[in-house]
Amino acid sequence: MHPLESPWLEQAMSEQRFDLGLSETQEAPAGVALQPLLKVNEVAVLPRDHSLCRKARLQPRDFTGERFISLAVGDPYRTAIDAMFEDAKVHRATLLETTSAVAVCAMVRQGLGVAIVNPLTALELSGPDLVVRPLTVAIGYQVNMLLPDIAAPHPLQGVLADTVRKACAALNQHHSQ
Repeated sequence: MHPLESPWLEQAMSEQRFDLGLSETQEAPAGVALQPLLKVNEVAVLPRDHSLCRKARLQPRDFTGERFISLAVGDPYRTAIDAMFEDAKVHRATLLETTSAVAVCAMVRQGLGVAIVNPLTALELSGPDLVVRPLTVAIGYQVNMLLPDIAAPHPLQGVLADTVRKACAALNQHHSQ
């Protein structure tokens, strides 16, 4: 298991250094097959006892004036989130930013603000101090499986790939309800 960020993961997969990769990339790198696994939407994360926790779903205008924790400038999800708020003419007080959705959730958990992140991170970190709410506006989040085209597969590649597919199918079904 080697956690790598884009574009290093895609490069390593092209070089046939790994047997399986999970990526948000939308295009298959050279020598790699791309299989869509998960298509869901970003979600809001809130600290316990925040007034927005009373709402079942959040609209862009609900974030007006809120202290907002953002992903870093240049992150494609940050760009999509900023565009959603701009389209809705919503002003937030963006005070903190980070490159990590895990760090965003940690700051929200400490009551430093509210945020929008991918549902996998939110689901993993949710609990009494971190509340997750869906948005009324769709901001897509996609995960794809990358498999090398050339290298002989590891004997357990098929089992691992099937396990990942089943887990993602369950998540897709849960988030489509």
